[in-house]
Amino acid sequence: MEIENNELLRYLGWKGQEIDETLQNKLDEAAKRCLDTAEPRSVVMRLALNEDFTLGGTGFYLEGDDIKKHLAGCKEVYLMAMTIGVGAERELMRLSAKSANEALLFDTAASCAVESYADDVCADLEKSCGKKLTARFSCGYGDFPLEAQRELCKILKTDTRIGLCCDENYLLTPRKSITALAGITQEPAGERPQGGCGHKCGGCKNTACAFRKGE
Repeated sequence: MEIENNELLRYLGWKGQEIDETLQNKLDEAAKRCLDTAEPRSVVMRLALNEDFTLGGTGFYLEGDDIKKHLAGCKEVYLMAMTIGVGAERELMRLSAKSANEALLFDTAASCAVESYADDVCADLEKSCGKKLTARFSCGYGDFPLEAQRELCKILKTDTRIGLCCDENYLLTPRKSITALAGITQEPAGERPQGGCGHKCGGCKNTACAFRKGE
C-alpha cells in the first residue's frame, strides 16, 4: 500500500498547476500520517459464477446489465472487502476539529490509500490463482445497485472478520473501505494496469465522480 503523489494531486483536482514546496510538504505529511494510522484488513471469497448470474452457494444475484457485461466469460469471481481501519477514521475526526485544510488533505490521502490497498489485494489474488482478473467492480457502479453492498458484506461476514459494517443507507463504516467483485478470466496472469478501475472514465456512467479524469 502506498500513496502516490500524482494520485493524491489528482484526487484534489490538480490539473497540472505548479506545486510549491510548502504545499508539497503538506501533501507528504498527510500521506505519511495516513500510512502511520492505517490498519489495512481484507476478506476475500472465491465463488462460482452461475449462468443466471447468481454466486454459487449464496443465492446472491448480480443485478444490472453493467456487472453482467463486466463479468462476461467468467466462470468464477472473487468477492472482496478491504478497509484501512478505524485508526484513520479517528485521525480524520481529530484533524477536522483542528484544521479544515489538514483534514481535507488527510481525507484525500486516505482515499488514495484504500484504493492502493485494494489494488494490492487484487494483484496478490491474480498471482495466486494464475489467471488475469477483471478490474474491480463495486456496488453503485453503473446500474449495479448500491443496495447490493449490504448482502455482499453479509456473505463475507465483514463485521466480525474485519470490523466493516454496512449501515441502513448501504454506506460503509469505516468510510475508507471498499467492497467489490473481480471476475477470474481464462487468460494467464500478467502485469496489472495502474488503478483498480483502470480509470476508464470515458466509459463510466458515474459522471458525478469527484475523481473523474478529464476527457
